[in-house]
Amino acid sequence: MKKSYVIVLVIGLGLTALIFQLPKGNVSNTTSNAPAGGANRDAKSDDHQDEHKEEGSSKSEEMHAAPLTKAQQATIAKLKSEFSQAKTEVSQSNVLDKMINTFVGANHYDSAAYYAGQFADKHPVLNNLLRAGQLYFEAQTYALNPTKGKAMGEKARVYFEQVLSKDPSNLLVKTNLAMTYVDTPTPMKGITLLREVIEQEPTFVPALFNLGILSIKSNQFGKGQERFTQILKLEPNNYKAALNLGFCLAQLDKLDEAKKVLRMVLEKSKDPEETKAAQELLAEMQKH
Repeated sequence: MKKSYVIVLVIGLGLTALIFQLPKGNVSNTTSNAPAGGANRDAKSDDHQDEHKEEGSSKSEEMHAAPLTKAQQATIAKLKSEFSQAKTEVSQSNVLDKMINTFVGANHYDSAAYYAGQFADKHPVLNNLLRAGQLYFEAQTYALNPTKGKAMGEKARVYFEQVLSKDPSNLLVKTNLAMTYVDTPTPMKGITLLREVIEQEPTFVPALFNLGILSIKSNQFGKGQERFTQILKLEPNNYKAALNLGFCLAQLDKLDEAKKVLRMVLEKSKDPEETKAAQELLAEMQKH
């Protein structure tokens, strides 16, 4: 089985577990199962040209996701107008939520993050900072261009660190902050943060999941097996963990166990992306 194939699969499927969910009202519907490599492709107004400069987007990066449709561009333009006319912070935030949902629905995560970040800079309360950090984290996760991913991760760190300065006990934010270091020259910072989370809360699933992902990326499939097995003891219906466990078992030549786990996902999961992944993993196993 090709490791490169499964690493892409693991990261894509792991997104929900990596970021779990924001408290309701912060960012709605901001997760997707289709990697998009977010880029800024909405109407080319002057303020959006500033957005291009701010996020360092390029022509090659823009090719990774479809441009906004005319209808989506019209929706964004209308929402920008509503935002500029909104008189209160609350009303602006409500319009911003709609704009973010439109961008995310079109797989333009960095555009959503940009506007959330601009708002958080002007109104640096906890929820705004959390929303901006989370969206930049998603933009990092989906970026197909390493340079773009690095830039998004750096911005996510800025907002996550501000959140932790206000709410140091937020283990989920600390877990996500850790993952922004993974593809930097100092990945051990991220691993250290994850270990700190586990020391504080040994059964915190997002941190366990991320440590499992890092084990796979470093070819430590035995450790990965331990992490995902632990998750399934805590959450028997965590089929994303089961998919990764199946892969680790296959890499350890425990094929019968791997097939059993993956077939369980096929039988029990209601998520078509999860069942599709299980089918593809089983098919890969048949080739080797």
